[in-house]
Amino acid sequence: MGCHSAGNFTSWVDLYDTTQILEASQPDRAMIVDVGGSKGHDIEKFLQKHPEVSKDKLILQDLPEVLERFTIHPGITPYPHDFFTTQPVKGARVYYFHIVLHDWPNDTAVKILGNIRDAMEPGYSRILLHEVLVNSQAPPLTVTTLDMTMMALFSSLERSEDQWHELVESVGGLRILKIWKARQAVESIIEIERV
Repeated sequence: MGCHSAGNFTSWVDLYDTTQILEASQPDRAMIVDVGGSKGHDIEKFLQKHPEVSKDKLILQDLPEVLERFTIHPGITPYPHDFFTTQPVKGARVYYFHIVLHDWPNDTAVKILGNIRDAMEPGYSRILLHEVLVNSQAPPLTVTTLDMTMMALFSSLERSEDQWHELVESVGGLRILKIWKARQAVESIIEIERV
């Protein structure tokens, strides 16, 4: 996560149109739940771009022992949570994951996404997966190296666009709305809705 937050990859707030989050957000709900968000570096980027957003709208979730290791930005609400259990924050505008699912094989990733699906409000909530997207032709060395690393360490993989579609559809009740790509970026944002 250190290399990602250090700027070696495209920031999600520069890749995704974050005004969509603000404009559609309901006042009585969480705006963003950063699931498995470590020290909160991604949600801090959103807060830097939109400093008017109040603390109760920005939720940082990770295991208690992870959150205890860091000083969390005062504009963010830390919320200890294990994403293998039922998602307690219901009907948030966005459930955001940054390079989380590439650590997990498909059967496990389906369980994680299923927990989020059950917390989503159809037509309102979104999942944003900020993940590596493998090109089917001539993928960069960085991507193929990451793919081999995921296979060796976790029996997982970096997924192609087709593989992401297959994974999301296999959860049931979810579909990909759009994949936000930058011309030179290794990572993309996969926007998902509940149907």
